[in-house]
Amino acid sequence: MNWDRINVWTNTLYTLIHSLELARLSEFARLEDLHKHVVDAEAWLERECSFNSPLLETPFGGGKISFRRDPNKHFTSISQQLVKMIIQDLTVIFDEMMHESLQAHGFSAPDFPQSKIEKLATKLDKQKYDWARKGCLELVAVRNTLTHGNGRWNDKSILIVSEFIDPKPQRGDALLIGVPMLFRYRKAIRTFLNETRV
Repeated sequence: MNWDRINVWTNTLYTLIHSLELARLSEFARLEDLHKHVVDAEAWLERECSFNSPLLETPFGGGKISFRRDPNKHFTSISQQLVKMIIQDLTVIFDEMMHESLQAHGFSAPDFPQSKIEKLATKLDKQKYDWARKGCLELVAVRNTLTHGNGRWNDKSILIVSEFIDPKPQRGDALLIGVPMLFRYRKAIRTFLNETRV
């Protein structure tokens, strides 16, 4: 199994945390430099696009880009959006890795991540590592709530965690997740995948 996907995700997480904290401490320094930084970002990767997108005919960096909302005043919402994006990315990576693991076991892969978790969990020492299974299911429920429930618990997400979260969330409850939970979810999926591998 290719663990580099998790390693790249982790390095990205570290970089984002580090960069945002430096920006926060400097009060985002020179906000007027945003446009220059966006234009500079054009050179970060070797190519803009690896295929002939019709969007390549649209000029990049022609209009002046500026902060419409002061990041100093909206740091909490920026942080919440960052956590949401990183959770979505981690869940996609986890789903791909579970699919590969199921194939290695000779299992057909179900469509939904929670079904994949339960199928792989048949290979798990539940007495020692059931916390990892629960953490993985929680990650999926959290991702679903953030992505499909506008940050509010819905019936499908509640059902995924109802076995082990007490008291369970109620429909419509706001979901708040901080940065430390990203590290806990990473630990859960690493443990789960390692302990259920062929």
